[in-house]
Amino acid sequence: METHDPIDGAIDWGFETPRVRARLIDARDRALYRALYTDPRMMAHIGPVLDAAAADAVFEKACGYNRESPMRARYWRLADRASDAAIGMQSMVRSGADPGVVELGLMVLPAWQGRRLGVEISDALLQALFGDRWGVDATAATARHAPGNARVGRLGASLHFAPQARDDAALQEWRMTKSAWLQRGPR
Repeated sequence: METHDPIDGAIDWGFETPRVRARLIDARDRALYRALYTDPRMMAHIGPVLDAAAADAVFEKACGYNRESPMRARYWRLADRASDAAIGMQSMVRSGADPGVVELGLMVLPAWQGRRLGVEISDALLQALFGDRWGVDATAATARHAPGNARVGRLGASLHFAPQARDDAALQEWRMTKSAWLQRGPR
């Protein structure tokens, strides 16, 4: 079942939680994207710090993915529902090797960390994904993080993702299958 925007018939990719509103990123979000990807503290457990030009180039690609159909990837701006202040970004990227698997990514600005927003946001995203709201036909969701990023590990465990064995010790991986999610139900 797809949820359609009443104006143009397109899928409504937005989602909400009690404290957070998520909408697909667009041209208005360049500064947020740049702030996240050029900040050494944010990128410490994610990947190389980008300069502004590189961040802008990747931002343009992300906005392009948001317009593609069928969905290959989606990128959301996360905002506080009360003030519309930016909280961070969420991503969902379909696996090239297995189109039924999507990888989730979450970046929360330092000022918003430590409030359990990651659990709230991820739970709402998984509910929309595995509830077939977007028609993605995902069979599983994965998340990866650097071993030193204990917060992301606690997030995966809190959501009941299963840790996955990897040959590459540089990353830890977590997995949630659609069947396990439907059995467990939303938090």
